[in-house]
Amino acid sequence: MESLAIHLPEVSAAPVLLTAVLVFAILYRHRRNARGNPKGFPNPPGPKPLPLIGNLLDIPRTDESSTYQDLAKQYGDLVYLSTMGTSILLVSSFKTAGDLFERRSTNYSDRFQSPMSHDLMGWDFSFAHMVYGDRWKKHRRVFHHQFQPSIAPSYYPIQTREAHGLLRRFLRSPDTLDYNLRQNAASLVMKVTYGIQIADTNDAYVAIAGKALEGAAMATSPGAFLVDFIPFLKHVPEWVPRASFKRRAREWRDAVTHMRNDPFNTVVNEMKSGTAPPSFVSNLLSDMESKGNVTEEDANLIKNCAALVYAASAESTVSTLSTFVLAMLTYPDIQARAQKELDSVVGRDRLPEFSDRDSLPYLSAILKEVLRWNPVAPLGLPHVVSHDDVYNGYYIPAGTIVIGNAWGIFNDETIYPDPRRFNPDRFMGEGDKGLQHLSPMDPLSAAFGYGRRACPGRYMGESQVWISIASILSVFDIKPALDEMGRPIHVTPEFSKTGMICHPVPFKYAMKPRDNAARLLIEQTELN
Repeated sequence: MESLAIHLPEVSAAPVLLTAVLVFAILYRHRRNARGNPKGFPNPPGPKPLPLIGNLLDIPRTDESSTYQDLAKQYGDLVYLSTMGTSILLVSSFKTAGDLFERRSTNYSDRFQSPMSHDLMGWDFSFAHMVYGDRWKKHRRVFHHQFQPSIAPSYYPIQTREAHGLLRRFLRSPDTLDYNLRQNAASLVMKVTYGIQIADTNDAYVAIAGKALEGAAMATSPGAFLVDFIPFLKHVPEWVPRASFKRRAREWRDAVTHMRNDPFNTVVNEMKSGTAPPSFVSNLLSDMESKGNVTEEDANLIKNCAALVYAASAESTVSTLSTFVLAMLTYPDIQARAQKELDSVVGRDRLPEFSDRDSLPYLSAILKEVLRWNPVAPLGLPHVVSHDDVYNGYYIPAGTIVIGNAWGIFNDETIYPDPRRFNPDRFMGEGDKGLQHLSPMDPLSAAFGYGRRACPGRYMGESQVWISIASILSVFDIKPALDEMGRPIHVTPEFSKTGMICHPVPFKYAMKPRDNAARLLIEQTELN
């Protein structure tokens, strides 16, 4: 396990001075935290901390979710780590997650203000990362207004068109899975959010957002950068030998700034010329203008929420759909069963529609199992405890970073027997009608976050994935690719669980129309 200690020399221009400052900071924060611990209540169990550095060596920088799951197997569903005055609590059971994030949500809804992502990279605009308070509530209210369950069906027409566009991409370029999915996700989110039609290749908006999200995925995981544990390191000049995190943060900050500003400014200019199509941004700006002048605060609020739509949806859609393709490739019997259900309900002379959804329970079960088998954000965004708490006889100090380990929850054999097997039948019981009926008390809800910080765009996101997988299975067969000798290439499912978003490790596959009728159906979507 690679540890943070390996990277400690990156910021060392004067080792002796740095060591002295580190020791002082660690001792000060340790004494400050120790004073608040009530007598008789121990911290939750966890690996024994070392002198001065605590559990620094126990915090992984790669494959975090699996490492944390191993700790849970050793210490239980609550695992406590502490390093340099920072406390981290790992939650690896759905019951405990519900007790803390749902039933004690007023105390477990804050966010860690990462010096790397907030101060250096410019993600302080994101209400997903904001502290729990009035500013966060204003942003959430605007976001929820446009993406609440009752509004979600209004996006069905554009989601259907984009699903058909994805079919055409696979027909033209069946081997470029990642590129096709990224272009498709970007096309949808840019249309919905800004009314912007992206270019088929080398789109500037997509490129800059990709750069911004690359940094976000790396910086969100606790332990990725030492500056999150020793905040004064953010003041180290970029020219200091081996202070590479400052250069990377500057590059990512430039991308974040452009991602937030450029498409928003395009909409504003189009509204001035009367050419702006309806979108999340133009609708909100028009609504505010009808009530009076749009203040700078109003504009920034809309700009912030719009940028988060892209950040929250594009990468997660790519991860979910690539996991779906991998599942169908490695479990052909499940693919065949889903196609049989589609053929019996939809037939072979048209493509699936959202109105077919309630009649396709096995397809909905496949989507649920995709989310469980490879959760998009296996560790989610960490919560922070606002006030000292005692849970099950354990003391949890204020300021503790609390991580809901969705990967661990979804691999809990007591809830999901044989968890590494892709098995949609586990969701075919009575009452399992689809994600639109998923309650916060269902363990699968962990795929969307917890409590008051659960993903507010989940309804639009899961509907886009559903229509995409229904459309793909109705007209394509997903089969093994062939090697130079014409032999099927065996694929073993593997996932890259480093950073915020979990993707399948790249794999070979073949995707071909099921027959000529299916090819014609795909080609005819160009005319619609």
